[in-house]
Amino acid sequence: MGWSLPNIPARDKAPAWSPWICLLIIVAGLFVALVQAVMHSPAGGFPTLASGYWLPLTAYTLVGIAAAITLYLLWWETQSYWVCNWNNWRQGTRLAWQYHAHQHLCVVRHAVLTADPQLLPRLAGGVTEHQDDVSPLTLATDKPVIPGIFRFEQLCQQLIQQCRASFIQRYSSGQLTVLIQTASMDKEREEEAFSRLWAAEGLPWTPTIQCLPDELLCHGWNRRLQTTRTPVLVLALHYRQPEENLPEFACALMLFPEAMLKPAERRDAVRVFRAMPLNASALPRELAELRDIAQQPAGIKHLVWYSGLSASSAQALGRVVNELPLPLHADIATAGIIDFAKISADYGYLTGWLMMAAATEMVNYGPGSHWLLQADNKQAFAMVVGNSLPVIRDEEVRLSPLPYPAGSLCLAILLNIAAFSALARFSTGWLFSWYGVLSMLLSLIVTLPGSVFLLRRTLASLQRPRFIQAAGLARKE
Repeated sequence: MGWSLPNIPARDKAPAWSPWICLLIIVAGLFVALVQAVMHSPAGGFPTLASGYWLPLTAYTLVGIAAAITLYLLWWETQSYWVCNWNNWRQGTRLAWQYHAHQHLCVVRHAVLTADPQLLPRLAGGVTEHQDDVSPLTLATDKPVIPGIFRFEQLCQQLIQQCRASFIQRYSSGQLTVLIQTASMDKEREEEAFSRLWAAEGLPWTPTIQCLPDELLCHGWNRRLQTTRTPVLVLALHYRQPEENLPEFACALMLFPEAMLKPAERRDAVRVFRAMPLNASALPRELAELRDIAQQPAGIKHLVWYSGLSASSAQALGRVVNELPLPLHADIATAGIIDFAKISADYGYLTGWLMMAAATEMVNYGPGSHWLLQADNKQAFAMVVGNSLPVIRDEEVRLSPLPYPAGSLCLAILLNIAAFSALARFSTGWLFSWYGVLSMLLSLIVTLPGSVFLLRRTLASLQRPRFIQAAGLARKE
């Protein structure tokens, strides 16, 4: 699981071009020509220059040497391009995976309402905890608490009022996606109630309202990151129900694509990144991948929040994080690791949104980078929230320079010589006319770059299936 980053093996370096091999080819060609001259010379000695024997021999020798050097350079270029292109694809794949994992939305406004208003300040160490304090079960409002859908409308109205001014300042009108998740089973009634509330408030945006099903937030989150081009308003709440005593909470997250923010706002914005599927039984490997993808710089201090992990995974979490190693805020919670179930009621699937909102709020108290881990009995995920820019490592973007196309250029020149030599046998006058010269120049202009393009395109086509197969095998491992 994890990011499923394929660890494709790198190709060894191709052999370097050697001028000594070219020199050896020249010497060998001259030696063969000399042997040929000796073997076919008359008994009285070598033929004279006027005999016409040496000109064809010299031509054949030069053509043979040029062809041999071309074959060597073509072999060297093919090997070098094969290695460089493979390694560049490998680096490009890792870079693409990193950019994919770095997709995020920015929190421009948030609100966290809990029945215990001192929950987060106490967690951050700013308020002394008293054992005798009894936390209330309902959120403080100026209206009577009526359990059910009326309470849902009250809390939604309170969240909207807290975010409204900031929202209008940044986005005066337009399309807006509203995501609502609650513990209630009556999603249709909640959607109708929220639509009435939206119309009654006279808000200037055109909402697309979606009531999320009872599932971990990572399901729809990753999918929306790829398609979201407009702001998103997330409302997650647990409101009072008849014959139920779980403490209420309500949170709102106003999320913008980074492109919609001003440069000054982008620098310090809290970013919510793509979620990583988590194999809770292999935490060392999974959390190492989460760190290495560098959604937040690994050298700064973090807080790690978790909820729903099994007892064995929760016990191993502290050891795994320390062995990575990952710097933690040791003065917060249990050495920088927060068991969210100990500070909050069990809200099931809603816990993910509450942790996200709480981590965003915690940025105001100092800790700027957070890992959120949530699991149920079927699956788990890890998400990063932080106000630092994601990191692209230098070694991830260093691509190998492609080899000089000496072989393909020599091949193009030889083919042109062969073609125009054949034409010269039929029309010598045309070859040495202006039309012949222009035709030769035009042929060189086309064939020189064309041979390079054709060779590299062919090699890439042959290499692509092997690369895809290697990537698939690496992901399975």
